[in-house]
Amino acid sequence: MSKVEKAAEKHGNGYNCAQAVTCSFCEEMKIDESTAKEISKKYGGGAFKTCGAVMGMYIVSNFMSGEKNLDNPAELKNTNSDQLNKLEKMFKDKNGSVICAELKGKTGNKVLRSCRGCVEDAAMILEKCLENQK
Repeated sequence: MSKVEKAAEKHGNGYNCAQAVTCSFCEEMKIDESTAKEISKKYGGGAFKTCGAVMGMYIVSNFMSGEKNLDNPAELKNTNSDQLNKLEKMFKDKNGSVICAELKGKTGNKVLRSCRGCVEDAAMILEKCLENQK
């Protein structure tokens, strides 16, 4: 099953958009699904205005950004910003926005993308970027 299919299935089974994306990459992150679900539970539904599926991409990308010295917080600062910007740009180029309300048409404009579509797009973009990093 592809990451896109896995994320869509999880979303259809009640996972929020951030959880659906994050939990689809548990194997790559080497964490169990309950941990991934807990980590991402507050980021669905446009938390902090950003699409939850995009937040899921951020979570996975940050987690996968490599070994860090956790004893030196300064080393962790902005270590993954280029990758996050790339993911965001790819999502925005495909869907016109990364803002949940804009994507859902709640700002008075037409719906740009369904939640399920955002989940699928985020999983596809993230999978592609992770494969390119290998």
